[in-house]
Amino acid sequence: MSVNERFDRLLQKHLAGELTIDEVHALRTILLSSPEALDRYLDLCELDEHLSHPTGPSTSPRQSPATLPPPIRHSALWLTLVSLAASLLFAVGSMMPPSGDDSQTVRIAALSDVADVKDAAATPPRRAANPWKVIQSTGSMNHPRLLEASIPNVTTVSHRKLQFNRDIRPILSETCFHCHGPDEQGRRADLRLDTAEGATTDRGGYQPIAPGDLENSEAWRRIISEDPDLLMPPAESHLVLSDDQKTLLRRWIEEGAEYQGHWAFMAPVAPAVPDVDFTDPQADRNWSHNAIDSFVAARLAEAGMTPSVEAEPSTLIRRLTLDLIGLPPTVAETRDFVSDYESRGEAAYQDAITRLFQSPHFGERMTLPWLDQARYADTNGYSIDGGRDMWLWRDWVIQAYNDNMPYDQFVIEQLAGDLLPNASDGQHIATGFNRNHMITHEGGTIPEENLTNYTADRVKTTSEVFLGLTMGCAQCHDHKYDPISQKEYYQFFAFFNQLEDRGLDGNSGQNSAPHITAQTVLRSDELNDLEAELAQSRRQLAETTEGFDEWLDAQRRREKARGEGFQFLDTELLDVSAPNVPGTIEFEPTGSVSLMSPRGGLNGLSHSMRVSSGNLGGPNMVSGVRIEFFPQPVPVAKDSQETKPSLTPFAEGVPKVTTVLVSATGQPADQVDYHRQVAFVEATATSAAEGHPPRAIFQENNARWWQPADGESNQHLTLTFAEPADLEKTPYLSVLVVFGQSQSLPFQWRIRPFVGNDTDSPWDAERAVALANPEADGDAVMRSRLLSAFRESAATLETLRVRIANLEERHAVLTQKHSAMVMNVAAQPRQTFVLDRGQYDAPTEPVAPATPKILPTLMTAATQQDETTSAKRASEIDRTPETDDPANVETIPNEAFPQDEANRLDFAQWLVRPDHPLTSRVAVNRIWKIFFGTGLVATSADFGSQGEFPSHPELLDYLATHFVEIGWDQKQLIREIVSSATYRQQATATDAQLAIDPKNRLFARGPRFRLPAELIRDQALAVSGLLVRRIGGPSVQPYQPPALWKEVSHFGSTPATKQVFVQDHGEKLYRRSMYTIVKRTSPHPAMSAFDAPSREMCMVDRGTTNTPVQALVTLNDPQFAEAARVLAAALLREKAVADDQQRIRQAFQRVLCRDPNAQEIEQVAALLAEERARFAASPRDAQAAVSVGEWPPAVEIDPVEQAAWMQVATLLLNLSETMTRG
Repeated sequence: MSVNERFDRLLQKHLAGELTIDEVHALRTILLSSPEALDRYLDLCELDEHLSHPTGPSTSPRQSPATLPPPIRHSALWLTLVSLAASLLFAVGSMMPPSGDDSQTVRIAALSDVADVKDAAATPPRRAANPWKVIQSTGSMNHPRLLEASIPNVTTVSHRKLQFNRDIRPILSETCFHCHGPDEQGRRADLRLDTAEGATTDRGGYQPIAPGDLENSEAWRRIISEDPDLLMPPAESHLVLSDDQKTLLRRWIEEGAEYQGHWAFMAPVAPAVPDVDFTDPQADRNWSHNAIDSFVAARLAEAGMTPSVEAEPSTLIRRLTLDLIGLPPTVAETRDFVSDYESRGEAAYQDAITRLFQSPHFGERMTLPWLDQARYADTNGYSIDGGRDMWLWRDWVIQAYNDNMPYDQFVIEQLAGDLLPNASDGQHIATGFNRNHMITHEGGTIPEENLTNYTADRVKTTSEVFLGLTMGCAQCHDHKYDPISQKEYYQFFAFFNQLEDRGLDGNSGQNSAPHITAQTVLRSDELNDLEAELAQSRRQLAETTEGFDEWLDAQRRREKARGEGFQFLDTELLDVSAPNVPGTIEFEPTGSVSLMSPRGGLNGLSHSMRVSSGNLGGPNMVSGVRIEFFPQPVPVAKDSQETKPSLTPFAEGVPKVTTVLVSATGQPADQVDYHRQVAFVEATATSAAEGHPPRAIFQENNARWWQPADGESNQHLTLTFAEPADLEKTPYLSVLVVFGQSQSLPFQWRIRPFVGNDTDSPWDAERAVALANPEADGDAVMRSRLLSAFRESAATLETLRVRIANLEERHAVLTQKHSAMVMNVAAQPRQTFVLDRGQYDAPTEPVAPATPKILPTLMTAATQQDETTSAKRASEIDRTPETDDPANVETIPNEAFPQDEANRLDFAQWLVRPDHPLTSRVAVNRIWKIFFGTGLVATSADFGSQGEFPSHPELLDYLATHFVEIGWDQKQLIREIVSSATYRQQATATDAQLAIDPKNRLFARGPRFRLPAELIRDQALAVSGLLVRRIGGPSVQPYQPPALWKEVSHFGSTPATKQVFVQDHGEKLYRRSMYTIVKRTSPHPAMSAFDAPSREMCMVDRGTTNTPVQALVTLNDPQFAEAARVLAAALLREKAVADDQQRIRQAFQRVLCRDPNAQEIEQVAALLAEERARFAASPRDAQAAVSVGEWPPAVEIDPVEQAAWMQVATLLLNLSETMTRG
């Protein structure tokens, strides 16, 4: 059907009054795209002649379809056409840019105030009704009030009285308050427009705003002035009022310029739950499940919309499971819920909520956004960005959510747990909330300035997280937009300025003071299972003999050839760099390196060298490197004259080597090229301490290391390459040696490349004898020693050894004590001052702890004794927003109640008092955001004048007051949200909904948004079966490009950790993403690609971007590729699956929790056939594909078949539907 034919058909249905809502928008689309169609429509309705512009006639023929009319002479049918045309053209205009062809531009200002159509002649026979009223009353478009709803926040104000908070404050805040707002020092012309008194006071014969009198309002005259010297806002401000904003300001002044106190600064009052009856006969009268739905329905009815139908049960369980535990449901869980929901309905749904609440993963899911807000990270930030340990605090948050700790207690313990009577270790750990900020021990920084910065960070975080206020804007001057003075900022600052911390701290990986050591607060049944699993794994390793004979034969062949062809190669040492060495490095081109005046520990030594074959007659190859350590005479004690050979200064102990990395390149390089890294096949040494064999250097577990048995003789470590390096192609070697943290260093060492077979025998001399003498096989003792060596070094047992090491570390996590930074109160109180311009060295007026006057008065324990006063305070706060003036919100100043040096506990208890206007609102808004993608207040961190007005103010206040009434019970509040019909709607948007409410702020459909970065990765691990579901513990280092940290690592003289990335192995690769290490200067790249923050500061709202990099991550990142490989193997292992179609269905059920349709099966089957053919033609590609990652390969499955299904799995994991919570 052509466009013209479709247009004609739509016009016919239009005339018959039979247009559906989708057809209305189809007609609108044609009018937008076709000037000819628009002209026909205007002629049909004669709108050029019958609509008037609110400000007078147009001077050009058709600048707008709103010009002065001649006498009206048409029937009621014409009237209907006019009303529909007005609404359609309004929608057209609202969707078109303000520039371009004026003939197709319908400004909102032109129609938002359309008066009744008037006759230019003296006495017309009839008057056309206001098109707005026609649509609202007759429903001529089958869906009433569509026009009003097309732009919810603008059109709804055209027919009802304006509200200052909703309609006017945002305009003034954006364009006026910067110069004419609360900031007294920055205020111009001594004019305030944020208060009624400031705006309406007579200023010598004129008023800035004269209520009801537009002509005598000086501000209005300035707004519409064409004189650049009078125009407001002035040109130099680069702020411009739009025509729509001017229209609203004009109407507001004409209506009386009524001010309101800012809605967020007055205590919420529980509103009456509305009783809604949709006018649409097709609407479900029994849609509402609870009070939430009633408020949403009222807003929808007001906008002429109706809610969507409930989502399919399979969609509901996926949505609910992702939202409550952050993981997708299993195939069995989906199947069971769908069956149960069909038979038991609501009871099944409530049971599912209860089951998910009881999962320990609930605490993980709720903790994730809290980590952003609390700026949790595993490093200190700034340029050094060394390591820290704060995971005990993360464990505390997870446990608090799982325990359903009341929110008021949750707040108090994190802000002041240390000040509670008989505070427990857990309550001390909780205060780490305000120790998560960045710290530094960087040389050259000023401790006093750092302390000021730390406290300012606590103020910013606390105010944004709990109050939803940007108090940080008042650090240097009065707040430009909110009634918070600079003095009040520093009074608030004083609460957090009594800590016994240091301005320079946190070096060498040690936590900054104050800190405690304690056990994790996690409570689980894991320990018993863990100990059983550890015992079983140790037993399995101790009893393993499979492969021993083959290993022994290989060892004997290697031993027989030991030393064969061995020769050191000539080497020119080009450079040595030593990050974090508190001394100097001297080296000679021959390779000898000396550390002068060493103190403390070393992180890494980077060596760059050129290797030549010298006078070797054979192939120019490098077989490996030997690292030699030489003792030097040093004093036994600082005050002793006696000396002895030692590898370390002052006999402090011997060094341990955790990692050696080598790369071979064709050009000189000052660091290891991780893309050309050389693999090792063997490690030997002159000696080894018990439990620290040389092979630990590359046994794929960075928790192990090599350490010589003593420090009194020459020692060396020899590493043999798996494949020799060709000197003709790659004559340059870069070698990185990483020492254990806080270990002393050798005075002198050198690195010597060699060719041939290593001369060293295994470090255990008795084992060497046994290897060389087959006759010793019958000796039980020797065989036992050989078996022990086999179990410690055989490559075939590496996976089991890593598993044991992971389990041992996990056992230590649960049973031992660990460090965490906490809050405390300094023994010597600090005096807090107002800082001129926020400068740490410019103190002015001393201040005591207090809260802003615009908020309820803080009363200490000493002043909380008069219940009458408290009741009076509550009654004064409890007022409606329509009548309050912001200047008078706080009628009882703080000074009226002696602060008695209020502390953090007083402050925390003040935050959660029932009449506090912000705390409960901010909390429920954040919780709502988790489930709907956006809060009822979109600006979650800013409830001030610059923040957005609530989309549903009555619902916000209902939830806030209800939250307090139910004892701040977070699980109960969440249950009510996810039980609502609003939450359960299908997320598919119609064209009409997208046109009317594209961002779904009215909730006429279910929430649909992309999963957070962590959940995208977790989902891939979960559906593949790779996910390790252990709760809590230290952060892990899964796959990432290894050289990223190197780019930002610290190479100064100050010792620091977390400078060299060493990938974890075993189960640590598959932990939930919330446990992935957060290095502030180099966060995990896959997480960053999906908008995870660096946690350098408080982040309340993550942004959402869409970039090609995201596709590169999910298609190519080893973590996702490995998940696809393992998922493919799992699908192919299903014996009960009959054919490809059934396997495709199972893949959809695993990943998307639903069955595919016929078209999807056909498309996936075609892809599968294509990939089978491709890999069959290139078996090497197939083998490479199924070898990605460290998870053991499925050797029993044909690589071609597995690689083909791996592509199917990759496809499903990369679907928008997969990465979206719909």
